[in-house]
Amino acid sequence: MTNLDPALSDAEDAPAAPRIHSSELPDVEDDVVPPAPREINEDTPLDSLSPAEIAALTEKMLNNPETRTKLIAEITPISELRAEYLDGSQSVVRQLDWLHAHGYTQFRRAARDGNCFYRSVAFSYLDRLLQAPNIPVTVACFREVLASKEFGLTVAFQDEIHKEFSEQLYTLMQLIEDFGIALTTEDLLDKLLEVSDYVSYFFRLLASAEIRTNPAPYRDFIFDQEIDSFCKSQVEAVDSEADHIPMMALCNALRITLKLATLSSHVQGDVQEADVFTVISPDDAMDKDLPPILLLFRPGHYDILLGPN
Repeated sequence: MTNLDPALSDAEDAPAAPRIHSSELPDVEDDVVPPAPREINEDTPLDSLSPAEIAALTEKMLNNPETRTKLIAEITPISELRAEYLDGSQSVVRQLDWLHAHGYTQFRRAARDGNCFYRSVAFSYLDRLLQAPNIPVTVACFREVLASKEFGLTVAFQDEIHKEFSEQLYTLMQLIEDFGIALTTEDLLDKLLEVSDYVSYFFRLLASAEIRTNPAPYRDFIFDQEIDSFCKSQVEAVDSEADHIPMMALCNALRITLKLATLSSHVQGDVQEADVFTVISPDDAMDKDLPPILLLFRPGHYDILLGPN
């Protein structure tokens, strides 16, 4: 591990969620029974939360024992994944053989917790900064895009509650800028996993704010739901899996390019690149000089695909 700033080395030193003090609570008469506090969980609408409830939810997300496991695993040969399909879909086996033959020989598994897409994008997003030819210039460009989203986030989520989550992303970006190539990908991964629920949830908020404030490109794909209801249940809910709508919205919001390898059991005959890869790249993508973010999709789950060296 690189010798990083001690102030950033321990999980307990990460910014603590704000707590409400007893002095801030109203007086209650002795004969009045206060209502029982409502349970705050991943399905509670974000815009209904008070500052204290936001603190409770974010602290729960950060301290959940499951988030302390290896949410993004070590690099693994893609041949290991192929072995899992030998007795199953031969179409998937052929696609994995195509990937291997074209230099996509490794991947990282992401935890199957409904958050795999956002966490995988978050790690890939940050690692591209670390691998960029000119780190300070690239970080500045990415920061500029994020800053341009502040107004939309504030419109979508009042009281700037998104900043409870975004500051962790900015801290990691500053870490990359400060240490540069002295910081390894594994160092970065360790630091991300300490706050990955914050960063991943901020990416959910970015996607949701993009849909809420610019609904026209997405409205025709949202059936039997209002925009607000869709965003609450299909984007902001912590365990909701990402489909093509929030995927497109996040790429548009961050102005990033995503290259998605989809393993399908329906590909017949010889495998072609178009059978495997789908590229999502907004017209104003600002990362065209960088390798695209690579994900590997199997129904209901996303892993991180590593490109040819």
